[in-house]
Amino acid sequence: MHTILIDTAPVAGAPWQQALAATPMPRLSRCLRLAEVSLQEALHEDAEAAWLSPAERWLLAALGQPGAVAHPAPDAATASNAAPNVEQPAQAAAQPHAAVVLSEQAPWGALAALAAGQALRGLPWGLALPAHLKLGRESLSLANPAALQLTVDEAQALLDAVRPLLSDAGWHVDAGNPSRWLVAHPSLAEVVTADPARAIARNVAAWMPAGTPARPWRQLLTEMQMVWQYHPVNEARMRAGRPEANTLWLHGCGALPADLRNPFVMQHQAAQSVTAWWPAAHAGLPKLPASRHPHPLQVLQPQATRETDAEALGAAVAALDQAAAEAIDQALRDHASAQVVLAGDRRWIGFELHKARRWQFWRRADAHVLLGLV
Repeated sequence: MHTILIDTAPVAGAPWQQALAATPMPRLSRCLRLAEVSLQEALHEDAEAAWLSPAERWLLAALGQPGAVAHPAPDAATASNAAPNVEQPAQAAAQPHAAVVLSEQAPWGALAALAAGQALRGLPWGLALPAHLKLGRESLSLANPAALQLTVDEAQALLDAVRPLLSDAGWHVDAGNPSRWLVAHPSLAEVVTADPARAIARNVAAWMPAGTPARPWRQLLTEMQMVWQYHPVNEARMRAGRPEANTLWLHGCGALPADLRNPFVMQHQAAQSVTAWWPAAHAGLPKLPASRHPHPLQVLQPQATRETDAEALGAAVAALDQAAAEAIDQALRDHASAQVVLAGDRRWIGFELHKARRWQFWRRADAHVLLGLV
């Protein structure tokens, strides 16, 4: 079965909800009228504050990682009131079969290291993205790391400047990809982190690694920041009106499970991801031994963040409508059924679509309402 994961967590918030309400999604709605809820994650209190996004948690569940626990589904009346115009079977919380809760750690760094040809040596790895922290009146905010556009030479110079600190503390760093460094250290085994896309346009204090396990990383990062503050690379960037690289954003920490298998055939990603976790997973999963019956996986994300203005958000909704509908149509041309997973900032909901139901023309779904439920 072809799986299409639609991840809207990077843009979740009031402006995104307004864009969904203002921009119809007729093509995706037409596709989802064939859908039946197959599996969903229970909605938890303060779900938006979870370290891992719902899309990340769904992928962990699909990989069979430990920590999945069945929970009672939300009351169907809740979803019916939230989306009164959505009829069965395409409604978000009606008659789900199960719900899943997952741990807050994911080995995206180890997968990226595997794809980069690193010998993992049984160590926990993490993604470390060069980024710019902006000082506001009351708090720090994170600029989109993709906007930093650090060059290979700049990344190498910054790494060389802090290499003695890294060596003394026993850290291994791979900066072969200037926009996504890889770090390895025994202390990362229990560090929980958030994708940078979840912290953009938010108070970053709540999204930085905390607690005793993250203490070695915080200490190292503070020392690196002091070295980089007046580094020639950053001074040159500031003179050119470009943001300086003044931090590394850590995410995807943990060791790679020895028995991990890849159940997917990864589909080509036409657009650049706005998250850090998905490119790492997309590159690393094909390096794992394949499961017995792998099936296609395609991930779609709006080309926007929480900093995107209203006009661009509307365009992102329309582009997502087209891309998702085209992906579903292609999946149903190639297979008798397809799975569509909607993942937002709070939870994910999985739907099954069957080609044989296309004659049931009276079915209806409102895609923008369903996306608003996650």
